[in-house]
Amino acid sequence: MAKTPIRDVVIWAKHIHGDGELLASLEALQGGETVDLIVDGVRGVWRKMANGKDGRSTSGIRPVGAAQTFWKELYASRRGDVVDVELAPQAPAIRSILQPPPGTAEQQFAALEKFFEFCREDRSSDGRTVTRDEMHER
Repeated sequence: MAKTPIRDVVIWAKHIHGDGELLASLEALQGGETVDLIVDGVRGVWRKMANGKDGRSTSGIRPVGAAQTFWKELYASRRGDVVDVELAPQAPAIRSILQPPPGTAEQQFAALEKFFEFCREDRSSDGRTVTRDEMHER
């Protein structure tokens, strides 16, 4: 079982000690992926922080939902204390809630441009504009 001090509103990988396997699995997460952890006896979902603006990986995990409320309470009342951290058993350890879009940045930009172009197109059948009342013969 790993240990980490309560030092921030997130848990940083460099502060986790005592379980190399847990540390390796957290560092292997991509930005936006989540993991079920048991922190100080309470199970919750934690999300890997997104990469920095310069593209470098961020080694922090942020609590989500009920885990966020629990961690905020711990941070407010027990800052500086050391708590236990472990992967939650009998659950998928890692699941993705935010997948990066496929393709390169240029391909993503081109797809977005095509979408906006589609949205701007006029798709009326005969070019005549009809009011709602006319459409429903009111």
